[in-house]
Amino acid sequence: MKKILYSLVAAGLLLTSCDMDVKVPGAVEVPDAIQNVSGLEKFRNYSYNCLRSMTAGSWVTDPDLQADYYIGLKGNGGRTSRQIQGNYLASSDEPSSKYKSVYSQMKSINFAIAEGERLLSEGLVEANEQPVVERYIGELKFTRAYQYFYLLDHFCQPYSAELADKEGYGCQLVTVYDPMIDHTKYPGRSSMNATLQLINNDLEYAYNAIKAYEAVAPAAELASLMAPGASYLNSATVRAMQARVALNTRNFKDAYDYAQEVTTTPGFALAEGDNYVNMWTTDMSSELLFVPFGNLAEANTIASFFDVYNYKDEYPTRVNCVPTMYWLAQYDDNDIRYDAYFKGLVMTVDAQTTAAFIMNKYPGNPSLNATTTTNDYKNKAKPFRLSEQYLILAEAAYELNKPTDALTALNTLRKARIIDYQDEALAGTALRDAIRMERGMELIGEGFRLRDLARWGLGFTRYAQYGVVAAGTTDVAELFVANDATTEYVPGDYRYTWPIPYDEIQVCAALKGQQNPGYE
Repeated sequence: MKKILYSLVAAGLLLTSCDMDVKVPGAVEVPDAIQNVSGLEKFRNYSYNCLRSMTAGSWVTDPDLQADYYIGLKGNGGRTSRQIQGNYLASSDEPSSKYKSVYSQMKSINFAIAEGERLLSEGLVEANEQPVVERYIGELKFTRAYQYFYLLDHFCQPYSAELADKEGYGCQLVTVYDPMIDHTKYPGRSSMNATLQLINNDLEYAYNAIKAYEAVAPAAELASLMAPGASYLNSATVRAMQARVALNTRNFKDAYDYAQEVTTTPGFALAEGDNYVNMWTTDMSSELLFVPFGNLAEANTIASFFDVYNYKDEYPTRVNCVPTMYWLAQYDDNDIRYDAYFKGLVMTVDAQTTAAFIMNKYPGNPSLNATTTTNDYKNKAKPFRLSEQYLILAEAAYELNKPTDALTALNTLRKARIIDYQDEALAGTALRDAIRMERGMELIGEGFRLRDLARWGLGFTRYAQYGVVAAGTTDVAELFVANDATTEYVPGDYRYTWPIPYDEIQVCAALKGQQNPGYE
């Protein structure tokens, strides 16, 4: 039988610490690549590296830059202006590179899923190993679901009943590993519902497999798996992902049920006070459901969030963009998030001294620094936090006409963030707007804002006033990039959805006529 070399070298992606230790193989021969649990584990580790990649850096920050949070500064390289203005073309690298990367990674994931299922179907797994293999397959399917949801969330129009079943509005669904196929032979875009069905099926398998493994895992391992900041997926994290998917596709009943389950999972709690503030430096707190593994040895593979906002190699004299005064003004004096997220700074912009607040939500974890005298501004990703689940619960409850539950979830989160907070009594659209504002304040810099605005059917303008904040300095508003400050989106703006890459459409006949509106 012909063997196809399947290289994993380029990935540089196998985790190298704890019980994740594996040797990076030069090449794996298919179909002889996975013959046992150990072989499957290597691909399972690869999938965790895919998650680490996709939950950090520009994968997360680009959608938020495009929304209403930030304005770029003159003279500092214009490093974020295209993202902030959102003037993407189908040939723009920012969205195109992500689209292509997902499908490239997915080849490995599809192969490993198929091989894991073959091990089970051919009886090549001992009885005591079956829960382990099913868990690994579940983790791989979770990764595939995460990849397809990223595509659905960024490269497909906001989910609606009107478009949901129409072919050409979902994702290109590729689930079978074929080493000989290239993008020219890929299928066209499916419907949104077909994409969603694949995502939901993968997540449900992942939940059941991981939950079954938790039922038989040794006590010490289970305690580690269900502990805040765990490096491996647990059932609560899968439920959290299901809640996120349900909310964004307007399935409010499931969003409510899943988020309620997550918020009541033993062992996790909203962080308060210093525990929350320090979380952004130490990457540990009681509310982190899952934190992709990383250590000093692997720091060079961890993308910097900080570097997107502030050019770390020339910081503090070079800052890419600043949060608008509108968003800074939303935080109460007793809100612990203000000091956790922002930092006042005197800086030089376009040869002028100015003062402003910078985005400092990811200030760098000392354990990821190459030396003790420098800050490399690297933090581990925090893709699933308990606070997001309270916000999902609040929004879903409101949409389901359960205002008491919505208000309780909102007040619970605010109590953890605002010192001496007193419960508010809100109802109707005031409650809805408070939930939306709280979501914007809590999740700033975490990649949710652009699709939130699209889901709510809102447009936006950027607040371009600032005000001098230090004597003898130039008002930073005079140094804004003009087009950044004047960018406006109308409700339903086509830019809320990213374009399918031009060269993908050129080489794949099935994609002809399936470009997103506004990019034809």
